[in-house]
Amino acid sequence: MSARILIVEDERITAEDLRDILTELGYTVTASVASGADAIAHVQAFPPDLALMDIRIKGEMDGTETARILRERFNVPVVYLTAHADTATLSRAKLAQPLGYITKPFQESELHASIEIALHKHREDLKAQEQQQLVTSTLRSIADGVIAVEKPDVVKLVNPAAEAWTGRNASEFVGKPLREVFCLVDGMTGEEVETPLWKVLAEGTVEELASGVLLADSKGERTPIIGSVAPARDHRGEVVGAVIVFGRSTNEITGPVKRRPLEKLDDGLVDLGDFKMVAASASMRQVLKFARRVAESEVSTILLEGESGTGKDVFAQFIHHFGRRRDGPFVAINCAAIPETLLESELFGYEKGAFTDARAPKAGILEIASGGTIFLDEVGEMPLVLQAKMLRVLEEQTFRRLGGVRDISVDVRVVAATNRKLTDAIEQGKFRLDLYYRLNVIQVLLPPLRDRKDDILPLAECFIRHYNGKFKRKVEGISHGAAAMLLGYDWPGNVRELRNVIERAMVLEESDWIQTSSMRISPSSAEMPMATTQTVTPEGKVEERFDVSLEEAEKSLLVKALQKAEGNQTRAAVLLGITRDTLRYKIKKFNLR
Repeated sequence: MSARILIVEDERITAEDLRDILTELGYTVTASVASGADAIAHVQAFPPDLALMDIRIKGEMDGTETARILRERFNVPVVYLTAHADTATLSRAKLAQPLGYITKPFQESELHASIEIALHKHREDLKAQEQQQLVTSTLRSIADGVIAVEKPDVVKLVNPAAEAWTGRNASEFVGKPLREVFCLVDGMTGEEVETPLWKVLAEGTVEELASGVLLADSKGERTPIIGSVAPARDHRGEVVGAVIVFGRSTNEITGPVKRRPLEKLDDGLVDLGDFKMVAASASMRQVLKFARRVAESEVSTILLEGESGTGKDVFAQFIHHFGRRRDGPFVAINCAAIPETLLESELFGYEKGAFTDARAPKAGILEIASGGTIFLDEVGEMPLVLQAKMLRVLEEQTFRRLGGVRDISVDVRVVAATNRKLTDAIEQGKFRLDLYYRLNVIQVLLPPLRDRKDDILPLAECFIRHYNGKFKRKVEGISHGAAAMLLGYDWPGNVRELRNVIERAMVLEESDWIQTSSMRISPSSAEMPMATTQTVTPEGKVEERFDVSLEEAEKSLLVKALQKAEGNQTRAAVLLGITRDTLRYKIKKFNLR
């Protein structure tokens, strides 16, 4: 639909010329008025997309005052079209925040370009306002206090919970240094305690507030709290600020979720009651603490980001386990592994007769997960059409089945995961910006295995215990040489690759300790060149090495199977001993088109 433009011009000939030009350019002229009062009256009845405004017009109000009212009261953008460009006029014109200023006489091309730029800028402003409203409504729904800070330490935003906790309203927060409005003291000594904000801004890590701190509100009353400080990043991934999430210390919480401290065991496991995870490294323990804090909050959407194989699925289960929905179902779906034509029916379900084979109604995963958590793995691969429907679910918690006419309400927490930068997908037009903002309420970034070397050996030992039970083996551990080999590798496949390496070694190893000869990993340094085709075991035996990585071998098998099956995916899946959906996922993964 063509843009609707209001002309505010008291020279009749100029106004008629403008109408003719705009009509020829494809715009719809809603009216041509000569005074500010007439312009306001017309906008009230027929709101335009843009107003072309002369500054010196008839009536008590000039163009600058009229433009200010249109902008503030009706959110109608204005482009000035005037013969006056003196300093005083320009100064007054700026008060209405115009989106353009054209001096008479003008060229038609100049007018057209100015209008298009103004309309585009206004549309982007409206989108930004919608996103701001979404963020604001989300923050209002969170029971924990949230404070957003930009570098170096200036408060930019607080939610109502933070206002209640501190006894200060938003106007007392915004623009102030954090230390002036968020006062922490040591619970034992009463001395002032600094937040780890400086470390978060400098290193981009997630940090916990000091143990045993008290929050001093505006009246001097002190409350024990716990919380985390996480980095806020721009679209380039650079740290531009931080977000503090805090709430009452769980020592005083009597609700259904009981917090136990993260207790590090000798084998690198972190004891979380009936949920144990390997987290020997400091960075992983910080992420665990932050994720648990998020899990216990009421936030409805959480985005997990990290490379493939970092354990996002395990973290999704962790968040469900420590949330208030832990007694509800946990349902996971991989958006990349299911064909696009089936994904919609899997998520939303369908009614009888919705398509040829729909002989009976079927509930979708969203219905099944109601009261619990749904995990959307590889959410960046979700088709754009489904992204629009998913956005409605996140905003309204309602949807319709395929072929249905009735809205179905659900109560579900959505945990989404991706191993790609969604901001890049947005720029490529493959992911909706509004859905990204809705998913990215709370972001948990999982570090790659190469950045947490302290976890490699504990993870390997954990996998050995697992496969001892599965394969009925009694392998005691890893030899020094094998351990050095594990620690010297960069692990591009992260934890998943490490698990596969250990599983293979458990099958090949004949002794009670895993040796280097049983390891099949690609070297990552000059000391272990990949060109070698033979290795010498600690016992002096010479044996052949693989000169390809696991991923290369997997890709080669896929290619051979597809060639043998003459491109028939069903036959290729049978040859490989995997499901057709798994085959499709791997074809997409290796870009085998």
